[in-house]
Amino acid sequence: MNCKNLFTGVVVLLLLTAFSFTSSAQDCKQYQALIDKLDQAMSEKNADLLAEVYHDNAVRHTQEGDEAGIAKIKEKAAGFYANVPDAAGKNIDVICAGDRVVVRWLGSGTPKGSPKKIEVTGISIYKVEKGKIVEEWEEMNSLSLMMQMGYELKAPATN
Repeated sequence: MNCKNLFTGVVVLLLLTAFSFTSSAQDCKQYQALIDKLDQAMSEKNADLLAEVYHDNAVRHTQEGDEAGIAKIKEKAAGFYANVPDAAGKNIDVICAGDRVVVRWLGSGTPKGSPKKIEVTGISIYKVEKGKIVEEWEEMNSLSLMMQMGYELKAPATN
């Protein structure tokens, strides 16, 4: 391989890399707009805004089970907003890669019937197609959440 071909190959590789970073940065801006809309829905306690973010047939995978379809997602969100009226969230990290967005978050609020405000950390992974979320995987620190609500972790009884 001569120097001219090597130089041309390096230039083409650099241009392709620059294009992919530009495309990725553009995707990340669009994804951030979706995350901002999710935050707006929570701050306003407005489950109807979720229709602007999730595809009609989206699926949320949570520790409580799957929520399939925008109607179910909105129903669950409305129930959550009613049960934790002061719910608030803070995004700690937002990472974009391909068609995925990963958000590490901190949530807080006072569940109805609870004497104190609690905090929980979690991670949500979103798959985005055509500008909307089509699938989500959510994991949160449920043990910490339950302990803050007064539950105790006990060793199983031994026989």
